[in-house]
Amino acid sequence: MFKRKEKHITDSEAKRSLPHNRKEVFFDFLKYRKMTMFALSTFTFMFFIPLAVDLFVFNFFEAGAIANDKSEYLFSLLFYSMLIMLPCMMVGFLGLAGAFYVAKKMVWQSGISLANDFFNGIKEGWLHALINGFIFGAMLFGLVVGGSYLLIFSPLAPIWSGVGIGAIILIFLLIGMVITLFFTQDVYYKNPFIVTFKNSFYFLALLNWKILVIFVLTTGVVITLCCFNMIMLAIGLFLFATLNSVPIILYTLVSHSAFDKYINKEHYPDYVGRGLYKEDKEA
Repeated sequence: MFKRKEKHITDSEAKRSLPHNRKEVFFDFLKYRKMTMFALSTFTFMFFIPLAVDLFVFNFFEAGAIANDKSEYLFSLLFYSMLIMLPCMMVGFLGLAGAFYVAKKMVWQSGISLANDFFNGIKEGWLHALINGFIFGAMLFGLVVGGSYLLIFSPLAPIWSGVGIGAIILIFLLIGMVITLFFTQDVYYKNPFIVTFKNSFYFLALLNWKILVIFVLTTGVVITLCCFNMIMLAIGLFLFATLNSVPIILYTLVSHSAFDKYINKEHYPDYVGRGLYKEDKEA
């Protein structure tokens, strides 16, 4: 009887098996870690369930008001629904704290215990997550309620209404991208809230088009879908529930490239290219 000779993988072979750049990391995740990413998306979405309920309730009452020809109540419904959205958004952002923490460990090719690491991330970053959730919720409140208010009066002052709506959209995009970069830093470096928030503007200036593309194609698409009707809302929430880990991984990879280039190379050389195979140790 013959026994199969087992092949032992050396440390150098294991090192060479690592992705050579962050593009390879992303596609490696899509190919080999699909279920982990799906599970991470599900964990994150659990914290956004209160927000999803609020959106469905608003859509239900909105449809009823339109069907009963009571359109004069629509703005009030929108206002109070978005007001309820604020604490719901803060709860949702607790999930993002856990998700970005797990994403960092995945990108670093560290072993993860999804549930434990997810809740450890919340434990470490809950306060900053709540603050960012309130800020993002306030910006979204201004975008939806303020934009709707300006649209109502646009026939009277079309130019100024257009300028106001454009300004609201730009502010929302700016703050939304800054908060995203905040999360990628907050799980990486341990700085006070103000320092991390300020540094997020700096990194946004360096990564503007990359972050903008990801933000518009993910967060922007989901928010847009949620603004139409019950069916589109369901589609938007389904996409978010199943795929939210994809942009989180993308944000993490893009941010880590900037961290290596502008911070780690000089101050934290051991972090440069972490999770990658690079003979010259360059990211």
